[in-house]
Amino acid sequence: MQYDLSIIIAHFKPRDLISNPLIKTISEINNQKGEYKIEIVIADDGSLYDYPFEKKYSSISCFKEKDVYLLNDKILKEFLLAQSLDIKGISKWVHYPKINNSMNKAFITNCAVNISKSKNLLLLDDDNYFISKNSIESLVKLFENYDLVFGQIKDNNNRYRSYDSHRVQGTTIGIKKNIFNKVGGLGEWTSEFSCAVDSDFWIKLYNYYNEYKINGCYTNQISTYDSFSKRWKKYTKFFKEIRLKKKFNKLYSCKNYKSYRSNYSRQKKLWLDNLIK
Repeated sequence: MQYDLSIIIAHFKPRDLISNPLIKTISEINNQKGEYKIEIVIADDGSLYDYPFEKKYSSISCFKEKDVYLLNDKILKEFLLAQSLDIKGISKWVHYPKINNSMNKAFITNCAVNISKSKNLLLLDDDNYFISKNSIESLVKLFENYDLVFGQIKDNNNRYRSYDSHRVQGTTIGIKKNIFNKVGGLGEWTSEFSCAVDSDFWIKLYNYYNEYKINGCYTNQISTYDSFSKRWKKYTKFFKEIRLKKKFNKLYSCKNYKSYRSNYSRQKKLWLDNLIK
């Protein structure tokens, strides 16, 4: 089947998380206006579900000899039923066990993109749900003119992130699959630090823009509400900043990846059209 859009949802559920934000996020996807062929792929970074992935299923061997588990069709329905997750619309669930006590969002997201079927991708975190019911319709139309679309995020204090903000984001990103692959996807080296995935991705996209002049924009035509965060924070390594800065300098000649003066990708005006209305 030819899909209009593949939605890749980064997911992590700690054992003590009672309310699963994934349910709301997928519910809002299912409530979108328009008739589009969409697949939803869950990129599960070691969620601590009470479920024996390793005992029940064989891992798929195409991901660098790591134990990655693919749930689809009847197996996926069985899993969702066992977890009492009344969620419709999920095409595939890719699970990477939490075996090294770190955040592996980059690796499992790359795995999910690898098996996705559309030339158009939307990267979401499981706690970022659509505010507008026209979001997918808007994104599909924007893909006619843009290779890269950053949607606007509303935080849990009801503040929208502005075009002038120098923060990076790793969610609510529409991107052509061929561009995602050409920049090397998300930086899997970041699992060593359990952070900086977003900064790495932005720098790679900005560098690619400078070389090939792809079309990118920042827009509130696609916006999400950040309903929950910091679940991955417990896996962040202490005393990492000095080593991280050295790593970014080595990879990208960027002395301070957190500073917009050194990391030009944080200056949206240099490479992203402003479509905020």
